[in-house]
Order: sequence, then structure tokens, then C-alpha cells
Amino acid sequence: MPLIKDSLYEFGFGRTDQVVENNVSLLDEAVFSFLYGGLFKVLKSLNLSSILDLEIVFRLFVNFEKGLSFYDIHYFTQAPERTLWRRLKYLEEEDVVMRSRGKSDKRTIKFQLSKNAYAKLIESIPKEDLAITISKIAVSYADKLWMFNVRDPNKIKKTLLNLSRSAVSMSENNFLSQFCFGLAYYYGSNYDLTINHAYKSIQLNKKFAHSRRLFGSALFQIGEKKRAYLEMGKALKLYNDDYGKWRTNYELWRFNYLDGNLKKASELVKKLKEAEPNYPQAYLADLITAGSLKKKASKSKKKLHELVPNFSPSMIKNFHSWITDEQADRFVEDLKFHDL
Repeated sequence: MPLIKDSLYEFGFGRTDQVVENNVSLLDEAVFSFLYGGLFKVLKSLNLSSILDLEIVFRLFVNFEKGLSFYDIHYFTQAPERTLWRRLKYLEEEDVVMRSRGKSDKRTIKFQLSKNAYAKLIESIPKEDLAITISKIAVSYADKLWMFNVRDPNKIKKTLLNLSRSAVSMSENNFLSQFCFGLAYYYGSNYDLTINHAYKSIQLNKKFAHSRRLFGSALFQIGEKKRAYLEMGKALKLYNDDYGKWRTNYELWRFNYLDGNLKKASELVKKLKEAEPNYPQAYLADLITAGSLKKKASKSKKKLHELVPNFSPSMIKNFHSWITDEQADRFVEDLKFHDL
């Protein structure tokens, strides 16, 4: 059976029972989840007349009363500016959103939910449902970093942290929210807090393989290597899907490579390429493991350039910020042999 990667949620979390079409957007998934979470009850009372209206309200609600600027919302929605401005004006007239007052920077107009709209949303949406929806979206931001396909990695990391914090504040005892919070700290290289939240997630759901894998990854980063290998082994047994196993094997490749076990690392690289032939990380792992053996990995170099045409070794640290400077230097050093 070929490996099916869910295009919306990292770790295969989401609609893994079917192939996700290219035209299914994150917005569609968020709206779908919110409708089931109770937002349908307030659509008419808020006079929302389009999907874009719903997305704007959703973004503002997630960010609470601090609001987003017109340009921030445009960044998230990818909507044409004229359409977005027209929708914002409409929502302002209907008392769903309002302009923030007393801002020193007059060049940027900021909007936030009106008190009336905010109160209705709070009353209508079950907090745990909302926390789960926000957590799924937070995880999708992490996936963007993993795939090297964003212009501003730091902005994505900040958004990931803010969303995860919001999810935990709404449902502290939800295992997915705790996992996402740990993931956000992992991308920020804060391994102690990663371990803390990943462990909480495991306690809430001992069969949740993603948290087990995150726990093991963070343990490795602080030098608890023996336990890290044990946790990865547990995660591998818990996974039922091929993609989750692939991600766990990738971490095991990283562990073995960094520990100098190149024979085992090479065996894992072969598994990675066979399981997912169109994933850039598999070919990066091959090139790094091959080191000075340029001819051995020439096919991987060509495939990596096909998948990520603008790739350069410096991108590893920029996008994968959980990797320590020492680890990144080792990766870059071995990639030099391949003239990337």
C-alpha cells in the first residue's frame, strides 16, 4: 500500500482515511470543525454572509482581543486585498468587528471582534472542540516548517506558539493541546518545556504516539539518549499508519547518525526512501549519511533539487530550529561534499 501523507496536518493527524485533494484548504477544514463545534448557531446572528467572513472572525477570535491588522489577516487568508477590505468594511458595519482605537501607528488599521460578537462566540462554541480545532491548525504550521515552504520561518514559529498557547488555555486537560504546546516549544529549542508538555500529553493519553515521539526527540536533545531510544521504540509500536512510522524512523536515523552509528543510519535511510520517495528529508538524510562518498548519493542530490529547487544547507537551521548548533554544523559539513 503506498504511503498517503495528509497534506494538512503534520504527523498524519486529521483526515488520514482518505486522500486529501489539492483544492482542500486549511480554511475549509477550520470552518468544517467550527460548524461541528457550535459556530453554526451564531452565523445568522452575526450576519456572516461568506466563507471569508467566517475566516476573518475565526482568525480574530483565535487571537482574542489583541486583534490582527488588515495585513496580518491578508497574510493568513491569502485573499485579494480588495475583497478582504470589502469584507472587513461589511463586518464593521454589521458590528461584528471594530477598529482598534488609540494606536500610535496610524499607517496600520487593526481590527478586533466587537464585544457583542466575542460574547456570542464564547457562549456558543464548546471550549474543548475549539481547542482541538486550534491545535490541528497549529500542527499544520509546524508542517510548513518541515517542508521548507514558507518565506518567514520565525513568523510561523511565533504563530505556532500563539495558537498552541490559546488551545491549552481553553482545554488544559486535552492531550492534543498539550502535545501542540510541547511541539511549539520544541520548534523554539526549549527542550525542558517540550518534555513537560509532551509528558502531560502522554499521561492524558498513553496511546498517543505523536507525544511519545516528541518526548523521545526532546530527551535526545538534552542528552538523555538511552531513554530517547526507548521512547522512540514505544512510539514505533504505537503507530498504525505508515506516515507516523516514517517520521519515527527519520528521528531514529538522526539519533544513529549523530551517535556515529553510520551502518544503522544507512539502513534507516534505505527504509525512508522506499517508504516515501517524494519527501525531501529522505534525500537529505541520504546525502548527510553518505558524506564524502559523492557518487553514492548523486541520485539523492538530483531528487532533492527536484523537490526543493532553492535548497541550501543553511535552511536546515532556519527551518528546523530544534536542531542544536552543533548538530546543524555536522549536517552542513557533510552536505558540503555534495556542492549544494
